[in-house]
Amino acid sequence: MPAYRLRGAVRAADGEIGPPLIDEIITAADRVEAVHLANARETTPADEQVNALWLVDESGTLVWSLRRADREG
Repeated sequence: MPAYRLRGAVRAADGEIGPPLIDEIITAADRVEAVHLANARETTPADEQVNALWLVDESGTLVWSLRRADREG
């Protein structure tokens, strides 16, 4: 199964993304399942400050991204 990389960081008001605070491997059958698993991930107190998430495939191509405000809004 392909491995995808879920990363998360703090996105500043000017749009600048800080260093990743979340860096996890998601193994999924395809992109659709990987995005589903990324969306289903529970947040922990340690990553409460993270407000930008993104998922890349094995070649580093962006598959999905989300600002946490979009999820909560």
